[in-house]
Amino acid sequence: MASLGAVKGAMIAAVFLSAGGALAEGVTRAVTVVTPSKQELDPDNSAGMTIDILPGEEFAIGSKVGFRVGAQKPGYLVLVDVDASGKVTQRYPNLYSMALPAGASEKANLLQPGRIVAIPDNFNPFAHFEYVAEAPAGKGMILALLSPKPVHVVDLPDVPQEMVGTRAAVAFLYDAAKRLRIADRDGKAPLADPNWSFAVKSYSITP
Repeated sequence: MASLGAVKGAMIAAVFLSAGGALAEGVTRAVTVVTPSKQELDPDNSAGMTIDILPGEEFAIGSKVGFRVGAQKPGYLVLVDVDASGKVTQRYPNLYSMALPAGASEKANLLQPGRIVAIPDNFNPFAHFEYVAEAPAGKGMILALLSPKPVHVVDLPDVPQEMVGTRAAVAFLYDAAKRLRIADRDGKAPLADPNWSFAVKSYSITP
């Protein structure tokens, strides 16, 4: 995103991810099958996900930023960022997290119930990526999506400018996520419903 940039090349990695670039063996992705509408829906968080932004929900350009995510049910975690311009970028998994020793496993982004995970994990010497706040300043949000089925990449549309910073933006992306279907790596199995749980945390970047 233009607001929570990932240094050491992870910003480029997000572009590759959203373009469906090659990842580790066994990686699956979600593909859009229907154009999303602007109908407002109530997001489902049946997995009881929580997400915190570190050091807080307001920070200045140039600040290092991290996330802590937990859930009451197991699932495969994807973090998506929406910046102040409405641009949508997948932040996790990324090419750097998938390149970790455990990243080649299909379960690399599996979140276990009752366990809080830090992204990035500053105690992992192999975690060669970090997030740094960049322009544009303004309000944005982080979406946490959790599926009981293996999935590593999502393809969500940018948020219309008039919706940015409003509840309508959350409903718009939830609607889009509900219309995603998971394709297996070989493309032989039928498309599967991810059955997402969906959590949102807003943030504000100051100049």
